[in-house]
Amino acid sequence: MKTHFLLARHGQTQWNLLKKLQGRLDSEITETGYQQAQQLAETLASKPASKSVDLIVTSPLPRASITANICQQKLQCPIQTNEGLIERHFGDWQSQLFDDLGDQPYFSEIFFQVTEHAPPNGESGIDCANRFKQALIEIATKNPQKAILIVTHGDAIRCFSTQLKQVAFCDAYSQYGNGSVIATEFDHQLEKFEILL
Repeated sequence: MKTHFLLARHGQTQWNLLKKLQGRLDSEITETGYQQAQQLAETLASKPASKSVDLIVTSPLPRASITANICQQKLQCPIQTNEGLIERHFGDWQSQLFDDLGDQPYFSEIFFQVTEHAPPNGESGIDCANRFKQALIEIATKNPQKAILIVTHGDAIRCFSTQLKQVAFCDAYSQYGNGSVIATEFDHQLEKFEILL
């Protein structure tokens, strides 16, 4: 028995344009971000009925929930919020420009890998990946064999998918564009995720 997930990053925000770390903070979605959300919805709506989305589950942060609601209007399926899908907490680095942090301790380990290192008063990549994975397992357990759109955040996706692939090569800005989607499925019997190509 398998549950299929589409992991989507929210539409572009003002701070994404500036490469300013949002983490648990938020900024307004740009016009481009609204277009990305609409394009995501239209792409998913054009899938054959056998691959249609049964449920949308979103992070509680406004940039994700706005994107999810745009998708819901097109897909006409139930929508839920799950705290476990929230973005990684960047602690004292939230609201800082990404490019200004390069000389901080463990910068590469925090942004290019998934390790136990965390920004001051923030969340490690390992903790973020485990939290996100647990949220997906809980969603799959309640909705087995469904196709579920998860609307979430770049670094949460990066941490989760890096742990699955055991490969880390770049930051979330470069790896997961706004409005992009990756597919994964959860095998209930094996209790294992697999990234689908």
